[in-house]
Amino acid sequence: MAALKREMMERARKIYREEGVEALSMRRLANELGISTMAIYSYFANKQALLDGLWIEIFEALTEKLLDASSEQRGPRKVLEAHVRQSLEFWESHPEQFRMIYMSQSTGSLAEIGESQRPVYNRLLRLIRERVAACAPDGAEPDEAAIRLQCDLLAAKTMGFLSLVVGLQRYPLHDREALREHIVHEVVRDAVEGLSAASSPSTSSATAAT
Repeated sequence: MAALKREMMERARKIYREEGVEALSMRRLANELGISTMAIYSYFANKQALLDGLWIEIFEALTEKLLDASSEQRGPRKVLEAHVRQSLEFWESHPEQFRMIYMSQSTGSLAEIGESQRPVYNRLLRLIRERVAACAPDGAEPDEAAIRLQCDLLAAKTMGFLSLVVGLQRYPLHDREALREHIVHEVVRDAVEGLSAASSPSTSSATAAT
């Protein structure tokens, strides 16, 4: 049973890698495996459930890479720097998965994410927020709106870079590596400066000062 499910996932992965997510269907998968369509439905309720399984694999792999990349870094700025760099490198090395998740017609809004996907995706979002918030000055507590803004800026800059290098390959980039490093350092700088400007002294610091 488990072996058959793994085979389904492997074949589904092959189809989307070679032909795109739009080419993937329950009927196509069943035909390629030589089994009935109902057999596929006994494991996956619909195509979205199948995609959820593929996306969960990717987000879990990304999260582990992000944790590993920053495990030996000291200080919140270095941690965030390693996080952003690893995120870019991960998606650059998995362009088919990036297109499937962020650029295909099956990509929905956050509210449309499948229930099985949400814990993994929310874990990734929490990790990003945690690392951005840690860049606030010592003894300061930035408000949630400021933290969310910096998270959104991080997403805008990294996704813009990835959309360019993965989705717009005809554009003649002058120096991809230099651009990547500029994005990494710009995200960290903006997080530090943005949270510093938006921070207010913590209650404990204010109490100590009096």
